[in-house]
Amino acid sequence: MTWANGTEQQLQDARRELEAAERELTTGTEAARVRYARALYEADLAGRRADRMARDSRRQQLTWRPVAG
Repeated sequence: MTWANGTEQQLQDARRELEAAERELTTGTEAARVRYARALYEADLAGRRADRMARDSRRQQLTWRPVAG
């Protein structure tokens, strides 16, 4: 598995956990609120990692262009 695939998988997992936590939030328990807060935080981190990976990938492609000679 490449780093890009791993990052994308983490993002998908974090989004699924956030959706599950949102559904559980309707119970109104403290545990549900903590799970939702943690899932929201993890989804944010995974989104930032994916954005950084995409940005770094584009930057590397621009940097390593062959020079016509």
